[in-house]
Amino acid sequence: MLPGLSERVSQTVKTELEEMGVTVHTDTAVKEAQEYQLVTGDDEVIKTDINVWAAGIKAPPFLAELGLTTNKKNQIEVNSTLQSVDDEKIFALGDCASCPMGESGTVPPRAQAAHQQAKLLAKNIVKRLDGKPLADFRYRDHGSLVSLARYDAVGNLMRSSASKGLFLEGWLARQAYASLYRMHQLSIHGAPKTGLAWLVDKLNRYLKPRMKLH
Repeated sequence: MLPGLSERVSQTVKTELEEMGVTVHTDTAVKEAQEYQLVTGDDEVIKTDINVWAAGIKAPPFLAELGLTTNKKNQIEVNSTLQSVDDEKIFALGDCASCPMGESGTVPPRAQAAHQQAKLLAKNIVKRLDGKPLADFRYRDHGSLVSLARYDAVGNLMRSSASKGLFLEGWLARQAYASLYRMHQLSIHGAPKTGLAWLVDKLNRYLKPRMKLH
């Protein structure tokens, strides 16, 4: 579970879900979705009340039609300077790019990765216009927080190349998750809209049901 996060966070989330009564299946392909059951690739039948399919990260299909090298997720293959492996005049970042990390891995499709890439890309475009050599992208994992709705949260913060960071879970992790979420909103929408969104969320806790199905 959660392959882009640390092993400790991944294992803790799996344990928390299992303690809630959730049966976790990993490396399991679903061959067919039927009414009140799922059929796996090994022909195992999993009985269900509701089937919910949640997709992973996939870039827009048109990226695979540009004539550039892409992976099965439609992400443009780029080198360490975020330039397309086919055309050095084309840059890509975030969920639209498959950027190498280490010998065999790629940069995880996470918000903090895209934020770091955006900063480097802005500098590299200026360097290219000035005829200077471009800088390579080096992903820095500053930590992760995983919210399990109102039940729990786990994660680690302040990670660096020399430290595994501070591991959090329970009430403190939930508060840290909420704070970081508001910080993201603040950087995107500004203080007035973020304050209004906070107020609406508070009211919705009492006015809206916890689950709504369409």
